[in-house]
Amino acid sequence: MQGPITDIVRLGLLVLFLRVQQRSRPHTYIRQWFVGWTFIFLGYTVWAVPGTTPLTGKLQDIACFDFLLLGVLTFLVSLLPPAAWRRRGLVVAVVLGVVNVGVVNLQQLVSLPKLLLVGMVLLWHGNGLYAADVLLRGKLQGIRRAVFAFCTVYGAAMLAYVLMTPAKNLNSWAVGEVLLCTALLYWKWGEKNGAVRWVGTLGFVGWAAFYYGNILLVEGSRAHRLLDEFWSFPKYFVAVTMILKIFEDTTNDQAMMAELFRELYEDFRLIYNSHPHPMWICDEGGGRFLTANDAMLREYGYSMEELYGMEMEGLQCPVDPESEVELNLEDTGPEGTLVKHRHKDGRVVWVNQVIREITYLGQAAQFVIARDVTDRIALDQELTHRARHDALTGLPNRHLMEERIQQSLTTCVRDDRRATLLTIDIDHFKLINDTYGHLVGDECLRAVAERLKSKIRKADTIARTGGEEFMAIVGGLTSASDAEKVAGSLLRVFENPVEVSIGELHVTVSVGVAVYPDDAEDVETLRRLSDEALYRAKRGGRNRAAYANDMAGGGSLRQMNLVG
Repeated sequence: MQGPITDIVRLGLLVLFLRVQQRSRPHTYIRQWFVGWTFIFLGYTVWAVPGTTPLTGKLQDIACFDFLLLGVLTFLVSLLPPAAWRRRGLVVAVVLGVVNVGVVNLQQLVSLPKLLLVGMVLLWHGNGLYAADVLLRGKLQGIRRAVFAFCTVYGAAMLAYVLMTPAKNLNSWAVGEVLLCTALLYWKWGEKNGAVRWVGTLGFVGWAAFYYGNILLVEGSRAHRLLDEFWSFPKYFVAVTMILKIFEDTTNDQAMMAELFRELYEDFRLIYNSHPHPMWICDEGGGRFLTANDAMLREYGYSMEELYGMEMEGLQCPVDPESEVELNLEDTGPEGTLVKHRHKDGRVVWVNQVIREITYLGQAAQFVIARDVTDRIALDQELTHRARHDALTGLPNRHLMEERIQQSLTTCVRDDRRATLLTIDIDHFKLINDTYGHLVGDECLRAVAERLKSKIRKADTIARTGGEEFMAIVGGLTSASDAEKVAGSLLRVFENPVEVSIGELHVTVSVGVAVYPDDAEDVETLRRLSDEALYRAKRGGRNRAAYANDMAGGGSLRQMNLVG
């Protein structure tokens, strides 16, 4: 019915199958089964080679027995629950087992004294009892007692066989005993009421029964020849149950994974729907809404039906660079992007929008979480404004003015234009403070700041740089004479008195003017020349403008005087 070549091909395919399975599955027992069937495959390969001499044939039988014993022992170990404390017992059992196998192999070549064989049987079963005691502790007490009882009875039967016969089939006795112990463990290891448990256990028992048939049946008899015909049948029975076990565990693993994914999905839905921040999922292409959590619907004011007909861009508002000049929109860190969103009621908020690529219902999608940071942005803007503006007048302070001057000069270089730096001081401001008090002085400063600001374009800058001192940078001039027009407009704005709580105050200012690049090409020199021009205006009678180019040219003082 079968030959050695057929067995080798079948076993080779089985080993290949297990190799593929153990590479793709984490189960330890699959790797051990792969090793065990590899040993059995090697045993059949050795057995299939024709022996040239009687000694060669005996050596082949010994090698075949050793590989077979290693294979079934590996099956037995694969059924033990792994634990680090059992390694010592396993090592001792292997060392003693090698000694016993050596005696059995030697018995195949020469006839050994019965006393030595009796010692071997006692050592073999003592080793088995020790291994069972060490390896089957804990939750396996029931199977441990069964193995103890089996090894005791089996040992007695084997002793009787050694004492009453030439004991030429000790290898069959040894393999049969390991197979029966494996059957006991397989019965305990398998699923209750499972077909794999029953079939596998019967397969190991049947495999062992064939070795006992080899012992009991007369060689050459019809029954023995029939046994040879079906010799490989039990092991394939075992192989089939192992394959079924792998497929069964694969199905169980898939079911467990599906259940785990279901639980994770339910957890995600719970977290997603109850999360305090708005979240939604939209498609990757057009940003069309696919789903949204309760916080999104509540805060943005849309229903889910309304969102289905929208795209994410419908929420966003364009950012005006001029109105957001104090906000660095790119400095958002790794968390996300700052964008403006408009709610259904028209309210506009700043949000930190984080987008992640995901797969949703089998299609590429985007998962979005939007945290409202309007209050944080407002606080940041307020703190930044305070740090860069004068608290009394709201005008830029000296630090911000330094930046604006540099920006204006850079623009002039790019556009081939001129700029003028004006230093402005309120005339006799100390007298106002001493006469009317500091509260009226503060009112006066605010009123002066408002009038100066009204004459400075939005693209230019007016700042308060000291107690009663202001500074303005005006760019985009085509000629130096344009600076005179700017200074004149600042002087004329004070032709009418300013209104304060005590009534009207007649206020005048003095202005020092320096022009870039006519008077200087660096900020420090430009500022110094503007200051010196201011002092010249004050010394010249106040309520007038003085120009740096008059001092540089060595000519007479040229001033703009608005005093009638």
